[in-house]
Amino acid sequence: MLKKLAFLPVLFFVSGCSDSFSPDRPSLEGLLSAPEEVTIDGRKLTLETYLWRDLMPGVESGGSSLLALVRVTAVDQLLFPSTVDADRLWIVYQRAIWETGFSETINEGSYRQHQLSKMARGGPKWGPSVYVDVIVRIVHITGRRYLLRAARQPIGAAY
Repeated sequence: MLKKLAFLPVLFFVSGCSDSFSPDRPSLEGLLSAPEEVTIDGRKLTLETYLWRDLMPGVESGGSSLLALVRVTAVDQLLFPSTVDADRLWIVYQRAIWETGFSETINEGSYRQHQLSKMARGGPKWGPSVYVDVIVRIVHITGRRYLLRAARQPIGAAY
């Protein structure tokens, strides 16, 4: 019986490793092939990013970890749909992937009501002055999931 129980974690690990495309467990190829625009309920959505590291004196040795502000944008500039959220972020640098959830939703005021703004902290120390692909998982109230990508996004720095 004990040998069977010891085998269970291995079975779960192996069954969870899949290279097939899925918005829940995308492969590297799946992430890089995500569209740069999705249409949900007849509304087109795109992705804007602001990626940076703090390299100012007094910050931790080697500078801060990567910070990512992403904005899912309703192209029509109308109020962002309340039926849509973003719950996962992947940043791809060369073949390395940073995957994380969002630490907070940002309320940026009335001038950005057509956008959903989310923040992720604690990323790798890539860059600055390198380009990455940023992919966000969009979740519709019905449970349907979409991937949305912004290609070749620069990582900046505060000096």
